[in-house]
Amino acid sequence: MNRYDLNNIQIEIYHETNSEFEKVRELCLEEDNWLRNNYTKENLVIEDHNGYGVVYQTSTGKPMVMGGVFNDGRYPSNVAKMVNRLYTFPEFRMKPTDMTDGFRVTCSLINALEKVNNYDIYLITMQNRPGGGKRWWDVWCKHMGIASNKKWTLGAGYIKTCPHDVQKCWQNFVYCETQIGSYATWSPKTITHTEWMAMPEGK
Repeated sequence: MNRYDLNNIQIEIYHETNSEFEKVRELCLEEDNWLRNNYTKENLVIEDHNGYGVVYQTSTGKPMVMGGVFNDGRYPSNVAKMVNRLYTFPEFRMKPTDMTDGFRVTCSLINALEKVNNYDIYLITMQNRPGGGKRWWDVWCKHMGIASNKKWTLGAGYIKTCPHDVQKCWQNFVYCETQIGSYATWSPKTITHTEWMAMPEGK
């Protein structure tokens, strides 16, 4: 069976935490990876999101991928981060041979989150791997472009995602407009890779 069969998924969107979601969080926190701290109760607050979604595999009930829509005031009111705090559960991580199918599951989550929101611009951002590596970002963009039915535009350079001038707060990004011309009107500040490299990594 295809792990990423779109006929074998269901999506739940949470607007506040509950026991069902906390079981999902516990599974996430079992993995001690370099981004684990992003998913603790202190750093992933469901109520700070305009919907936080989990894709479940219907046949097993297992969570596959999760992420939410986020704007806490750091962006204009018509802009939001899409699939903020994105996490793919280990069993559903993609191999090179099935990446496009895997990204279609993520795109299903994006579509469901967009249906409960009405922002003019959605951003997807990703920090570089430790040491400045962009390889995973390049892979992400390639397969998201194939899998998505939306027009995601690759942003030039890095966009600021948190208040500090450190590498972790300036991230790679793509954006999608639901209102054409909104991004040009916003015209956010971005920096080049050279400028990014000159910054401290940050905690």
